[in-house]
Amino acid sequence: MLLRDHIKLSSQTLRLPSSVCALALLLSACGGSSDSTPPSATLAPTSTPAPTATPLPITGKVLGSYFRNAKVCLDSNNNARCDESEVNTRTDKNGQFSLLGNNSSIVAEIGTDATEFDPIANTETKVSSRIVLRAPKEANATVSLHSSSIVAEMENNGLSFADAKAKVAIAVGVTREQLLSDFNIEKDAIVAAALKNASDDGIKRIRENLVLADSSADPKAILAAMTMTDRYYQTKSPYRPQQDPSSYEKAPTGFTPVYTQMLARHGSRGLSSLKYDLAIHNMWSKAKAEGALTPLGEKLGEDTLKIMKANFLLGCGVEGITKPGYGNLTQIGINEHKQLAVRMLNRMPDFWKQITDDATAARKVQVVTSGVDRAVDSGNYFAQSLKTTQPKLNTMLSYPAAPGPFPDTGTAVAQASGTDRFQLYFHKLVAKTDLVSKVDSPFYATYQASLAYQAFKKDADLIAKQEGLFKTAEANAKGRQVLERLFSKAFVDKVESGTYSFANTGSFTFSSADGKCTAPTTLSGDGETTIKSTADAAALLYELYVIAPAMRTEAGVDFASYMPAEQARFFAELNDASDFYDKGPGMTEKGDVTYKMSQMLFDDFFKEVDAIAANNLANAAKLRFAHAEIIAPFASRMGLKNVLQQIPKAETFSYKNNPWRGDYVSPMAANMQWDVYRNAAGKVIVKMLYNEKETDFMAKCDSAKLAANSYFYDYVKLKGCYGK
Repeated sequence: MLLRDHIKLSSQTLRLPSSVCALALLLSACGGSSDSTPPSATLAPTSTPAPTATPLPITGKVLGSYFRNAKVCLDSNNNARCDESEVNTRTDKNGQFSLLGNNSSIVAEIGTDATEFDPIANTETKVSSRIVLRAPKEANATVSLHSSSIVAEMENNGLSFADAKAKVAIAVGVTREQLLSDFNIEKDAIVAAALKNASDDGIKRIRENLVLADSSADPKAILAAMTMTDRYYQTKSPYRPQQDPSSYEKAPTGFTPVYTQMLARHGSRGLSSLKYDLAIHNMWSKAKAEGALTPLGEKLGEDTLKIMKANFLLGCGVEGITKPGYGNLTQIGINEHKQLAVRMLNRMPDFWKQITDDATAARKVQVVTSGVDRAVDSGNYFAQSLKTTQPKLNTMLSYPAAPGPFPDTGTAVAQASGTDRFQLYFHKLVAKTDLVSKVDSPFYATYQASLAYQAFKKDADLIAKQEGLFKTAEANAKGRQVLERLFSKAFVDKVESGTYSFANTGSFTFSSADGKCTAPTTLSGDGETTIKSTADAAALLYELYVIAPAMRTEAGVDFASYMPAEQARFFAELNDASDFYDKGPGMTEKGDVTYKMSQMLFDDFFKEVDAIAANNLANAAKLRFAHAEIIAPFASRMGLKNVLQQIPKAETFSYKNNPWRGDYVSPMAANMQWDVYRNAAGKVIVKMLYNEKETDFMAKCDSAKLAANSYFYDYVKLKGCYGK
């Protein structure tokens, strides 16, 4: 993102260390001059100066691949520049540097006189435009995008080095120990890819924004914005496990794992249909025709078409994708579930070895999905990864018969084995496939709750809340700030006044250059996604911003330049508010309409553990794959802390008055897992992981914990707490 409009305020917005402030005060007291002393001044007795510390060697490496001939300096004044007075050197052919200093942060200025050497491809490329990277004094042997992110978290958010490093590691998807390692020689391919991809994306953002900023721009402010980990992608956030497995609480002595179960959202996907991209493209095309584009705006058209084409052809030639096109899993989404499966196996290796080695037990690993393509595909990729990692699991995988026959009157509609719409697609049950007319059916309550929810989606109060979010003066002002960086003021004026409006109308045809799609694909917009204000325009651009990270492989674009952090956070809050009202706990006056339909899924989680408690070990695991519309209501039904907190209709959701966040509740591949343990006496205990982080059950169940600071719960007490 371009920070030209904000850089000049950087000295006011960035926190300065207390030592710097103290120095400023001292200089002010001296009148800003040190060449003379007024005759009336009385000099205090001088004291013996403290001995100067002997400079020590600081050796390290500047990482992208390896940057050669990069200027590296001790950043003694912490301004993210290599000033003439600061000790500096140049990196060698391996990107390594060595200089003398004491406990100092490091800056690397990588100019066009430097080159980038890729040791894997054995290629050397001239650096085309300037890059700046930083490293904190606590870890100055690695200067990289990731070290720069640590500095940004420390300075922007006041975090300690340890906390900043932990936060950045989670954002990248690696452990703290791996974060600052050299990914060019990392043996673990998954870790190496996570580190390199995040590095490439971040360095690209830095490079582009340094080019677009004017020469007086503050590199410290640019890096602060470009290397932050809070990108505000909300429910479209690509998945990252939220805890290092090595820090998991160990089971009490005498307890061994006997069962695990999971509910997971499908992996990262593309856009659901030809909506946001087409409306934005139509607006851009009008501005292009009128000569109303800024230099940054010129780039938007090409990037929007890249996103559009990638969605048209998404999944073409990819093994395991049911039907190519909009709404499919991206390569990142595929890998999310493959890697989630491996981590599940690694979390309890003895358990999985025991159940696969004991052929006489014949235990099953059940796999169930909503029946919708991206959930089915996610389940298949997960299962395939299980079999690849642990081949003996192949014969244990089981796909239960779908509930039915439904509809229960007339001609039944067949559902594939391993499908359960009542548990995993309960927000969209319809008479054609799911009708339950018999009051005494165990599915009747879920069907009725689904109909009630679908009626609620048309509720006047809900519509007023959601539409009102984007009609405020602040929303339009934020939208204008986004648009004026892309279009001329006159053009933005016409959008703001309603003189210009746009919609997702028109048709496009794309074909696959690599031949993986055998025929061109033509799609048309339905005209229902509209731009009638500056807020509308920015909100749709935000939708492209949040989907771009998931489509890194297919589209290769980054919309961060078009959506500054301040505006990204604002529109993230509006999106979270909208989701809170119809997927989260919602308005107090509406009761449990947004999550009552998850009751059957809730009951099934307990039913599975009940079987284990009764010594029925037929199932070793149950793996469910669904959608955000299932994960979010289920989290509310579970009463999770920071999730189930409703708001009265008279108030409006905001980040200030409610802790509900889409990137916590339901990022891509979001998951809830229950690990079940038992001892020789038959006592059963349960631990929950939410997005692979040890997580408490609802607050009033704290009394069921084995200890106050434990994540293990006595299952009998936990059931009682939930009224089971």
